[in-house]
Amino acid sequence: MWRTACVAACAALAGCVWGSGPCLFTQPFKSDLRGTLHFRTYPFGDGMDRVPILSLDKTAYVYDPATSHLCVPANDVQLVGWTEFPPDLVDEVHLQVHGALFEAASARQHTRFVVDVQLVSKLAPLAPVPGSAAATETNGTAETR
Repeated sequence: MWRTACVAACAALAGCVWGSGPCLFTQPFKSDLRGTLHFRTYPFGDGMDRVPILSLDKTAYVYDPATSHLCVPANDVQLVGWTEFPPDLVDEVHLQVHGALFEAASARQHTRFVVDVQLVSKLAPLAPVPGSAAATETNGTAETR
């Protein structure tokens, strides 16, 4: 009886990461990711490549069967799928994106995973962490050392 319970528990938890929930799947499945948008510059060919990167609020675990039978962590994902970004998407804005994840396959894809974005929603800014420089500046008590 206990063997059956153990096998059932293992099957139920397959594809999950303790404390993070289920793994996300790559395309054709769609996922929702939250994070802060950063525009980063990478050397490419003769010039520089400026790309949008979403720094995730919480590490996402992605099941990528081509790489491993385990879920792979992702902290940053590159956003693709737009020919032109909306003007209100500036550096350091907090977003939720909906789209299909896939593993980077070209030299112009600079993170391990890339999101083909289908929908973007702006979110309220994150509250500063107590004791951080941003928190002391907003309280008007910034100190110079």
